[in-house]
Amino acid sequence: MSDAKPLNPDYPHEVIVEVTNACNLRCRHCHFHGDAAPRTRPVGHMDPAVWQSVLDDMARWEKPVTLLTHGAGEPLLYPHLPELLKRAKQIPHLRVGFMTNAMLLDAAWTERLLDLRVDFLALSIDGVNPKTHDAVRRNARLNVIERDVRHLIRRKTERQSTTPALSFNMVLYPHIEDQGPAFVERWMPYAETITLSRFRPIGQRTLWPSHENPPFRPCSLLWHQCVIAWDGRVGLCCEDIHLDVPAGSVLNQPLLQIFRDSPVFTAYRRHHLERRVEGLALCARCHIWGGDTVLQEWRETLAGCSVRVTQTPAYRMYRKEEPLS
Repeated sequence: MSDAKPLNPDYPHEVIVEVTNACNLRCRHCHFHGDAAPRTRPVGHMDPAVWQSVLDDMARWEKPVTLLTHGAGEPLLYPHLPELLKRAKQIPHLRVGFMTNAMLLDAAWTERLLDLRVDFLALSIDGVNPKTHDAVRRNARLNVIERDVRHLIRRKTERQSTTPALSFNMVLYPHIEDQGPAFVERWMPYAETITLSRFRPIGQRTLWPSHENPPFRPCSLLWHQCVIAWDGRVGLCCEDIHLDVPAGSVLNQPLLQIFRDSPVFTAYRRHHLERRVEGLALCARCHIWGGDTVLQEWRETLAGCSVRVTQTPAYRMYRKEEPLS
C-alpha cells in the first residue's frame, strides 16, 4: 500500500459476507471457537434480507470484486447459502467463493457448486495424518474430508468443469509441521494454490519479534477489504473476528457508504498513513500489514507441475504455473 493512496478509496476489491459464525468443528486453536478463545459476540445466521441488500448494492458498483461467503463459522451450515450463491453468480463482475472445513462437502453439495459454477473453493485441511488432523480439528474426520474432496475433483473432471478452482490451506502447528511437504505433494495436481500458514496462537496477530520489524507500511486491508458480520455490522477487517472495531451496519447504511465515509475507516486509514498505530485497537500489536511481504521466491517442480513458491512472514504459498508434459 503506497502512502499516495487516497484516504478514502472508491470501492473495496474484496467483500466478506459472514453468512454464519456457527461451526460444526471445535478446532483447538480456533480464534473464535477454540476452548481458550474469548468469544464476545453471539452465534447466529445472517437474515437473507441482509445479504440481498448487500448484493443489490454491489450489483450497482460495476467494478470487479471478490465475494467470499465465510467468516468465523462454516458456510455450509447456512441454510440459504445456495440462494445467495445463485444470486451472486448473476452479477457479472463478482468472483464468488468461500473457505470450508469440508466436513459437510457431500455429493449433493458437490453438484450444487458445479451447477452454480462457483468460482473458487478454499479447503482448510491440517495435514495428511488422520490421527493428528482429527485431534486438532475436533469433530472432523480426515478420511471423510479426503473422500469428499476427491469426489468433487472427480466430478469436475467428468463434467469438464474448470470451476470451482481449488485451493488448499494447512496451518503449520509445530507438532505437524513435518507433514507440510506430503500435504503439498498430495493436493498439488488438483490445486490452483496451496498455502502452508504460520501458526498463530489464539488472539495473536504478531509475526515477528518487535526488534526485527521491517519498515512499517499502511495495511492494505483498510483500503481493499470490507467484512460484514452475520448481524449486518461491518468490521474493521478480517482480523476483527470479535467485531471489536465496528465501522457501521448495512442495516442502516449502504455498504459502499460505510467503506468510503465511515469515521472509523477514515480515522484508521489516516493513522496508518501517518504511521501512528500504537494506540489503535487491533492494529497496535498486529503484523498482518506485512504478512504478504515476499522474503524469497523460486520455481520448482512438484507432482508433475511447475510451481511458483513464495515465502512470506505469514505463509509459504505454492502457485501452479502450468502442467508439465
